Amino acid sequence: MALPGLVLLAIFFIAVYRESRRFGLGLLLSLALLELGGVALGTALPLLNATTSAEVGTWALLGMFFLLVAGIAVLGAFLIVNAFTMLRKEGFGLSALLSAGHGMVILVYLAGTVIVLMSDRTDWFVWLGVLGLPGAYVAFLFVSYLLYSQLYQWGTRRFGGPVDAVVVLGSGLGGGERVTPLLAGRIERGRAVFEKSVEAGRSPILIVSGGQGRDEKLSEAEAMRRYLLERDFPADSLVREDRSTDTEENLANSAQLMKRWQAEGEVAVATSNYHAFRSAVIMRKAGIPGYTVGCRTAPYYWPSATIREFGAILLEHSRINLAIILLLCLPVVLLTINWIVTP
Repeated sequence: MALPGLVLLAIFFIAVYRESRRFGLGLLLSLALLELGGVALGTALPLLNATTSAEVGTWALLGMFFLLVAGIAVLGAFLIVNAFTMLRKEGFGLSALLSAGHGMVILVYLAGTVIVLMSDRTDWFVWLGVLGLPGAYVAFLFVSYLLYSQLYQWGTRRFGGPVDAVVVLGSGLGGGERVTPLLAGRIERGRAVFEKSVEAGRSPILIVSGGQGRDEKLSEAEAMRRYLLERDFPADSLVREDRSTDTEENLANSAQLMKRWQAEGEVAVATSNYHAFRSAVIMRKAGIPGYTVGCRTAPYYWPSATIREFGAILLEHSRINLAIILLLCLPVVLLTINWIVTP
């Protein structure tokens, strides 16, 4: 029966209309799609059995299973290859480790699953299942995050309206003073929203926000300001915020400047696509109305950066996620105790 899924979907659309900058909306959408997908599969299988032979139905199911396993294997291999690309282009760092680590976990677990399925050890299958519970939970959260963050960005590109202020979030400078291609993408994305708002009859300001790192010769905000002025951006609409060190401070300090400039309407925050949704969540928590827009990022950089942003989202909800993961680890503990005490 599709009614529960349709109800969840209706709740999702109502919640998005009221406030679209919530991580929980991704979970709600995934649950609705899972329920509707289960209903569709449950309807299709009897029809398949009724219209084809049992052998054809069996091969169809095996084909679906093979595609699923192959897709997971390709994902794991891609993440490992991507880690080597990161090492070559960016050097050794957390981003490369995240990509390689996740790829290795996926491939090791997948190999274990294949080995267990080919064996006659049902006890191994039980172990494999309970060990996979925490991973399945995190994977569900990640897919939900990825799905909804992409949907959110599509919505802001398609329906984002004119604003009274644009905030461009800074990132590291090349050589301590140059605007990098990544940062230039953010600036140009923010400028596009600014010009769209001017065309709509608004008089927005554009705030370049970013402090000065230890290895930087000037603040990110100053580098962005110079970049824009060199490209004929109107100086009287440009505001510099150069005291922030992270996204929370970017938005909090920019909000104070908006009040000073009496730009207290809708706000657009321009950043990279992998960072856009988490920035939107932070906007909501800071009480700033509006939306975020993301610029494209180099394909090799996007996977690791997205994993890192997802990890930050998990940490922001660390208590409930830790409680659920510990609960899902309980069967592992019970099986271990049973294995120890059973002769």
